[in-house]
Amino acid sequence: MAPSSAPSNVDLTYFLALPWCEALLSAPGTSLLPTPSRIPKASTEDSMFAVTLRTGDTIPYMLSFSSMRPAPVVGGGTGGNSSAAAAVDGSAAPAPAETIEQVSTLFAIGEGINGYPATAHGGVIAALFDEAMGVSMMRLRASASNPKCPAGGTDIVTASLKVDFVRRLGTPGEVVVRVWVAERRGR
Repeated sequence: MAPSSAPSNVDLTYFLALPWCEALLSAPGTSLLPTPSRIPKASTEDSMFAVTLRTGDTIPYMLSFSSMRPAPVVGGGTGGNSSAAAAVDGSAAPAPAETIEQVSTLFAIGEGINGYPATAHGGVIAALFDEAMGVSMMRLRASASNPKCPAGGTDIVTASLKVDFVRRLGTPGEVVVRVWVAERRGR
């Protein structure tokens, strides 16, 4: 990792102080990942997460890491044309013998993202999913050995994102968004 893209010691220290986050981060096979979208750029790229949502009462801390998980059953679980699946509750597909890389992003969320009292705005929740999926796609693209997401010079952008809200996300607090590639279709 380049020093400018390495996870912030402040973010790491914050999440290691929380027992459930520390357990995730210290699990065998876990590797910290850079989160370049938290670094302000002169081009204004990534300004939403690097500047606008990086305040004490919005999303003050954010940290990404990778680990292994059971591979999902082909054709099961994601539905539609999804190329990645995301879960905030840690649910997993049935455990086959194969494992795949999962990229997780921890977010500390404050009351500055509320859309309703003590409740995160749905648009911000969708942005958390989108951001975590972007980190995952950057990680997978960087892995030349991953046939599901080959390396290339194409920008990573979201073509579509469908979110079904099941219950409210309370604030303030911490949340983990887990992302893995279920299958690759088309391009």
